[in-house]
This record gives sequence, structure tokens and C-alpha cells, in this order.
Amino acid sequence: MEKQLMEFIEKKFLKDKRRLSPKESLFKSGILDSFGMLELVAFVEKTFRVKILPREVRMENFDTVEKILKLIEKKREIKKA
Repeated sequence: MEKQLMEFIEKKFLKDKRRLSPKESLFKSGILDSFGMLELVAFVEKTFRVKILPREVRMENFDTVEKILKLIEKKREIKKA
């Protein structure tokens, strides 16, 4: 999952072709803005088959690749229950 997510972000949002760190802030570094976050949410929902609720679309959940992965895992655990 991490590899897919990082490849999407690097390909879609990084113009300088540098490598992304899973702990790097996507907002503070200027990689993502509000429009980019919506594209990222759509990618996460489609690729990882989870439903992101409007209240979950917050910087706290999408600021780093690590945080996004935690949200996906949480959503998948809830789905299994």
C-alpha cells in the first residue's frame, strides 16, 4: 500500500522528481493543497476500496503518507467487523 500511495503522490504532485518520505508533511512542504487532497482522497477510495467520510477529510488524516496508511488500515478494520 505504501508503495502505491507514494508512487501516486510522486507522479501526480511532485514536479521535481524527488523522492518522498513517508513522514514528510504533504501540506507544509507544499506538495498538496486543498484541491490535491481531493484528488488524493479519490485515489485512496478507489485504489484501496475504502469510503472516506467528509469529516475524515482533514489535514490530520492526510498530512503524511504514514497518516494516510493508518486511516486506510482503520477503515479496513472497521469494514471487517
